[in-house]
Amino acid sequence: MIKLLIADDEALVCIGLQSMLKWEQYNIEIVGIAHNGAQEEEMIDSLRPDIVISDIKMPIKTGLQVADSVRKKYGRVPLFIILTSYEEFEYARSAIEVQAADYLVKLELTPETLAASVQRAITLLGEYQTIESYPKLGHRGNLQAERDKFFVRLFNNLFENKNQYLLQKEDLDLDLSGTAYVVCTCRILGPDTVPPRGDKLVALCSSTVQMAKDTLTSIRPCHVTSLDLRNFAVTLPVCGTDPQLWMPDTRKLLADMASVLHNYFNVTIIGAIGFAVEDPYLLRESYLAARKALPAAVNAQSFVFFSEGKPPEQDFPLFDFSESRSEIRRAFEEMDTQALYAIISRMIEIFDGRSDLLVPATDAACNILYMATSLLADGEEMIEHIFGHEPEGYRAIYQMHSIEEIAGWLVCFRDGVSEMLSTRRQSYKEQIVKNVQEYIKRNLGSKLSLNQVADVFNFSPNYLSHLFSKTAKVNYVEYITETKMTAAKEMMLRGEGRIYEISQKLGYESAFYFSKVFKKVTGMSPREYMQQAEVGAQAARDTKENSRS
Repeated sequence: MIKLLIADDEALVCIGLQSMLKWEQYNIEIVGIAHNGAQEEEMIDSLRPDIVISDIKMPIKTGLQVADSVRKKYGRVPLFIILTSYEEFEYARSAIEVQAADYLVKLELTPETLAASVQRAITLLGEYQTIESYPKLGHRGNLQAERDKFFVRLFNNLFENKNQYLLQKEDLDLDLSGTAYVVCTCRILGPDTVPPRGDKLVALCSSTVQMAKDTLTSIRPCHVTSLDLRNFAVTLPVCGTDPQLWMPDTRKLLADMASVLHNYFNVTIIGAIGFAVEDPYLLRESYLAARKALPAAVNAQSFVFFSEGKPPEQDFPLFDFSESRSEIRRAFEEMDTQALYAIISRMIEIFDGRSDLLVPATDAACNILYMATSLLADGEEMIEHIFGHEPEGYRAIYQMHSIEEIAGWLVCFRDGVSEMLSTRRQSYKEQIVKNVQEYIKRNLGSKLSLNQVADVFNFSPNYLSHLFSKTAKVNYVEYITETKMTAAKEMMLRGEGRIYEISQKLGYESAFYFSKVFKKVTGMSPREYMQQAEVGAQAARDTKENSRS
């Protein structure tokens, strides 16, 4: 069951919270009641609850001080639901800073509001547990972050082919089986009470995006993707491609979300909605349409549809980034800093002084950015370091409104990446191969073809094969075979099934072929190996028995 701790210095409040809901219906057990902050923290240390409902003002330590201390010790769990008697934004902001799951005013507390808050915390808890236990993606950290990257790649046309897109969609367990989909790009404006830069703004915006996700997904399954500090995209399933069928409901859904966020965080949400596509692989088209309509949304301070804010075609001259894409990919894959420097310099020259190319220049810069974060082993950390002087980091690209700003961003990116790659070339290659080897070990039950694994890691098969052989000193197929045979021997020694069962666990279609490979690698058949292992085990038992006597 989910463990809940209640902390409040008012006994009546504690009693009221215990009786306000039938906690067992939520699979929740109340494991303790604390009446001051010090006691609360001690009980958290000893009882390790999953959720804590805590008053802000308590003797010895405040609820926010406890939450901050616990967050530093234990990370995301326990989740805090913060209570206060004062309906002031300053308290809400403080709750945001300690990453509280929710913020409730005591005077407005009802069984319904408490139930909604608890349900939100349960949902978050489930997501965190999924991240910790997800077998395929544990090495990649936060599952939501990986899903964000997936949609960013989709929006920026960064998949090499549709098969690569399908493999990563399956790997991330994403459901995109709706009739049609539409993308809305949203922007967070305000509030004036928060400084224009710094940790408080980061906390506010990240909490706003999280609440946008919670609000929307409680009504309709969708995907909310963080693009930068103040911009996020919503991928919504709709009933078809005819705008008349989905526009009214979509407009209301987004307006209701904006109203909730305004009431909760005092922010204004505006956005632009693209057109619907039946194949989610084509979501880039809807995303680009929304991006082009976003200026109209900014002017209207509202939500607009692409058709309502559609600019004349001549305002958006074409720039074919696809010609440079393969060159940039090769440069990233091979850590060819000279080629990368030359390609980006050529693009800067094309854009220089061309204000009419602002939109394609921004898209090109975003493409390069996300190719770097997707293809480099620690690309995001590297780019964050390069743009550390910017208040919003590398995401400042979304806030730029002139071709000169875009060109300056590209110069900073070009110089920084070229310098850092030149000093890290070998370590990057080793990290890539290490990641591939870890993936292979976690997926020994699959066939693990070179094409499939190359698609998972966003590399061309030829490059991955060459890199693997050169760095690991063994070719790709030989490594998989040796790894599977090592695993087979361990399974046999542990008695994990018969030969045909072990061959199936390791992805072989027939026990005959598995036995043939095993004998080629080890010099004996699986049956001979098992017999030899049993003889050795019996000899060890006899020796141990004799030593005792």
